[in-house]
Amino acid sequence: MSLDIDQIAEEFCRHRFAVTYPYLADEIKWNMVGSEELIGREVVIARCEESATFLETVSTTFTTFKVTRAETFVVVESAAQFQDQENQISSVASCDVFQFSDGRLVEITSYVIELDKP
Repeated sequence: MSLDIDQIAEEFCRHRFAVTYPYLADEIKWNMVGSEELIGREVVIARCEESATFLETVSTTFTTFKVTRAETFVVVESAAQFQDQENQISSVASCDVFQFSDGRLVEITSYVIELDKP
């Protein structure tokens, strides 16, 4: 099954990273604003795998999820709550900007802020 750029961005933001791997450009950049920048397909996949391992330990509930497309860009705004095994809840809001070229994901810019406790 082939995904369009909206679906690739949505799958990535819903933490279904593995289905997006075939669409990652070799020299993809992932800028996590205020944190770090990752460069290269293998480096990005490694981070996604780390995140997926952590996400298996929590329950995720999206309270907001909005996808907007403009030509070769897709923007995903979301808010989510994460509940761990001790029933501790954390909440974040994020905005991810995805840039595509010829159907390949070439750049991600992620803004994430922690919200007050629910």
